[in-house]
Amino acid sequence: MDTLKGALKGAARYAVKTYRYYSGKRFTTVAGTLVYFFLMSLAPFLFWLTMFFGEVDIAKFARYPVFDAVMPILTDLQQSAGGAVGGAGAILIVTTLYSSTNFFYHLRRSGEIIYGGTFKKGGIRLRLASLGLIGGTLALTACAVGAAVAAEMFIGSAADRPFVRAAAMLAALVAAAFVAAFLNMFVCPYKTTLSAVLPGSLFTVLLWVACAAGFAVYLRFADPVRLYGKIASVIVFLLWCYLMMNCFVIGVIYNVRHNVTPPRLRQ
Repeated sequence: MDTLKGALKGAARYAVKTYRYYSGKRFTTVAGTLVYFFLMSLAPFLFWLTMFFGEVDIAKFARYPVFDAVMPILTDLQQSAGGAVGGAGAILIVTTLYSSTNFFYHLRRSGEIIYGGTFKKGGIRLRLASLGLIGGTLALTACAVGAAVAAEMFIGSAADRPFVRAAAMLAALVAAAFVAAFLNMFVCPYKTTLSAVLPGSLFTVLLWVACAAGFAVYLRFADPVRLYGKIASVIVFLLWCYLMMNCFVIGVIYNVRHNVTPPRLRQ
């Protein structure tokens, strides 16, 4: 009995210490800031995606539970982006290109806050790097959509079979781990490696899955429309983004806490 009590006290002390560490890094504040700039970048990104590749059927991703709750907002944003492309002028094109880089730009700035230390300004270089990442993200998104369409055509009527659904979910988890690792490498202001950021990236994916499952339960038993009325879909979308971003920031802080290799500042 005494051993059990000691173990429980030790676990409680560790939980409190861990919570204080993560709260000291202001993970909720950083996540809220990143959600703001993510939303500022999302519509311009969809604008450029539509401009280059036409109307992308993002509804194909609704089969994944993590996107199910927010598909109405994403669909509306894409339709708005499609309408904007039709009458786009030079000023709109330039401003949307700049706005689309905001998320990556402030992602690195948030990494400097999380990792601590004094860093060079490098605003122009960072903005150009963010611009390059937007181009890469556009290409990867188009490839992902194309792969989903090709897989659906190849699989055909077998899409509803359990092993096919399991394979699709596994592929989605692998893709999520890749995205988390990529963002973890970019957010780090130091030179790092994939192996160094992988633990926090996998932790992020685990939290994403848990939050997606919990969010699905919340929507099943709650009634946001009754509480928020016509803006319920917007509130649900914002809450979903905030939860997902908290998971990502917690994963970044996990890497900071457990990194035992002395980092080197990026040149």
